[in-house]
Amino acid sequence: MGTSLKGRRALVTGAAAGLGKAYAIALAQAGADVAICDKSDGVKAVRDEIRGLGVTCWAKVADVAKKKQVKSFVDDAAEKLGGLDIVVANAGVVRITNPAKDAYDKAIDDFEFMMDVNLRGVYLTGRAAIPYLMKNGGDLINVTTDHIHTCGWPETHSHDDSQLCNWKDVQRAAVGGPGFDVYDASKWGIKGLTNAWARALAPHKIRVNSFGMGATATPMYLGFLGGRPPAPGVMTPEGVAGVLVDLINEGPSGRTGDCVQLWAGHPTVLPPPMLDGILCAADLART
Repeated sequence: MGTSLKGRRALVTGAAAGLGKAYAIALAQAGADVAICDKSDGVKAVRDEIRGLGVTCWAKVADVAKKKQVKSFVDDAAEKLGGLDIVVANAGVVRITNPAKDAYDKAIDDFEFMMDVNLRGVYLTGRAAIPYLMKNGGDLINVTTDHIHTCGWPETHSHDDSQLCNWKDVQRAAVGGPGFDVYDASKWGIKGLTNAWARALAPHKIRVNSFGMGATATPMYLGFLGGRPPAPGVMTPEGVAGVLVDLINEGPSGRTGDCVQLWAGHPTVLPPPMLDGILCAADLART
């Protein structure tokens, strides 16, 4: 992966395991100094692992749904690292829900839990970090899901110019439904934040993109399988994290306002920007 991010200062939430851990390690392998948080004490073991890569890493136990904890983490991270250039709002949770069967109290509890972490957590992280990013520009990446595509996002990708991304079979049935109504709503909300922030922050040289992936062999996903082996084509956290680094490496002239989507069974590579739903030069000129 090289040292393409050497000297950059990155923050990752939800980094004790799974994709958050993979993002933090990939950023460090690319040379970035990293600050990480998680509700779990396991984030400290990840900190020690990252320090072994020869970069600075600072960790804190924090709940992204709690505004004071998020603000404290972001402020402390900026102080420890000397600023922030890259923010990955990754922390997320999922509960299976069924509006036809779940009792009211359970439904509301599930709704509040997922909205607090998935949507409120991304908002709190971004709002705390934006003042630091405004100093020198940078990247704000909001982690969402491939359901943005499979639950109704129109097919607006153009992959014809890329041999690796020439995905002719992308039309898929909706994945939503009784199990994911609240989860998908929380992740669609992230897309709204991303689009609005991309336009508002473009004059400050901050790129804002959503980053969504499909089935990935994380502890959370494997737990849902209940001991069954994952299907062929399931992505690895390391592969997905490599794409995130590639997105950051597009630099100041790269895409903003995009919803990058990675789907199991397809090459784990950075796809071309969407033809629709991404800010172009004309959009930015009107900002």
